[in-house]
Amino acid sequence: MKHTISLSLFLFLSLSLRAQQRGEIVSFHLLESLTADSLSTIVQQNTGFPGAVLGITYDFDVYRVRYWTRGYHPDSLTIATGLTVIPTNYPCDLGIFSFGHGLSCKDTEVPSHSDNIYGVITKGLASNGYIGVAPDYIFMGSEASPGLQAFMNAKTEAAATIDLIRATQTFCAQNNIGTTGQIFLSGYSQGGHSSMATAREMQLFHPGEFNLVAAVPGGGTYDLSGVACDSLLSPTRTTPERQAFPLVACTYVNFYMDTVVAEGFQVTPSNFVDVLFESPYDSLMSLILDRTNPFYNTSQLDSIPVRMLEDSFQVPAQTDPDFFFRRLLSHNNLYDWAPQMPLMMVHSDADIENPYSNVVFTQQQFQQNGSTSTSIYTLNGYSHPGAGLPYVLIAKDWIGTFRQDCLNSVEQADDLLAELPVFPNPSQGCFSIKLPEIGNFKIMVFDALGGSVAAFEANGGLQSSCVLEGRAPGLYGIRVLDGTGRLLSNGFLAKF
Repeated sequence: MKHTISLSLFLFLSLSLRAQQRGEIVSFHLLESLTADSLSTIVQQNTGFPGAVLGITYDFDVYRVRYWTRGYHPDSLTIATGLTVIPTNYPCDLGIFSFGHGLSCKDTEVPSHSDNIYGVITKGLASNGYIGVAPDYIFMGSEASPGLQAFMNAKTEAAATIDLIRATQTFCAQNNIGTTGQIFLSGYSQGGHSSMATAREMQLFHPGEFNLVAAVPGGGTYDLSGVACDSLLSPTRTTPERQAFPLVACTYVNFYMDTVVAEGFQVTPSNFVDVLFESPYDSLMSLILDRTNPFYNTSQLDSIPVRMLEDSFQVPAQTDPDFFFRRLLSHNNLYDWAPQMPLMMVHSDADIENPYSNVVFTQQQFQQNGSTSTSIYTLNGYSHPGAGLPYVLIAKDWIGTFRQDCLNSVEQADDLLAELPVFPNPSQGCFSIKLPEIGNFKIMVFDALGGSVAAFEANGGLQSSCVLEGRAPGLYGIRVLDGTGRLLSNGFLAKF
């Protein structure tokens, strides 16, 4: 008897049996097409800044992307989601500008739900003439595989970012969308950690695949087992982000399950909340950490998060420097390499959530490792959430100095200032600015609407001005240009 199989059935079986690849597209779904004017209106309503100040210029298409990436284990794959936004009328080939989002507990908070703040930021990058991409990270987003998100986990954050970039590159190649090959990384808070993790992963493990030009992580934690752990486990530090430590603890219990069990904590993915958290926080935590459950009243959690833990976990975590949880955190430290690309960490010196000493320590480690391309841009006096908007504007402008396409080919200034040297910041109206000792400079000050407040010439050295006296409290932009009109520094001063 002759056995036959139809061609269609053969193809179906072949595709079904073929192993999926990281970065492979599951779907690329067009959500909307927007004009620059439409985005300008949205941005001004939410930030007070007009589109012209933020560089919003080009129209764009917004896509929700489903793609394959690694799961909790390197040999597992899962479907992740993210946002890709592509300009439709930019006249040049396009670079890719990635943005990593901050702490999120619900599916509706991540970038693939494009009407939230992370979606707006990614659209803003595209309207500046980049391909904007923003991963949701694994197990987040309503169209992603079910599971518990991996919060502050370097390997999965980097993989989700890299694989979304791969999926986007494939889509562009399939649709004749020209790209420059340049890749820029950014992100704030958890996104600071994820963009740093991605930069490290690209440099160490994919040096021939990606042209990573520059990275600007903001407000992130890079010394998890040291500065961050002391902060997380503090018996006195209060925080408005009461869900952050529970997210870290639950992620690590799942990601490092074998190690956790070996240390004597008999937990499983289904009972870890009950084992780690005492009543009533165990039941609250189950609701808050359920990404599909609308309950999100974090005010019912303890403002000193470590007090929510069962004594069997809390006491050794606080008292034993070799406690296994600290060792798990060390796997996600991000200072054990020497960045070769320009990398600028933007951080507020008044950040309580992610202490400033964390970036100082990281910069010292980079220098000891032999890196000469890293720097810190210090925002003065901003809270962790308050530094978010200044970070986005600073990151966009700094990355723009490295952009190379048919409209942007200016050579980089060797004397580009790493940060805006203005103090005090915030101020009551008078400030000083430290300029290079030799040269002629122009200082420009503008308000939130982009209107000129002042423009004055200055010689080198320390210069003082009171041009904001009598002005309304708020955020003011300051630019420093050299005698030829070349931008040396760009930043913001808060007036109170």
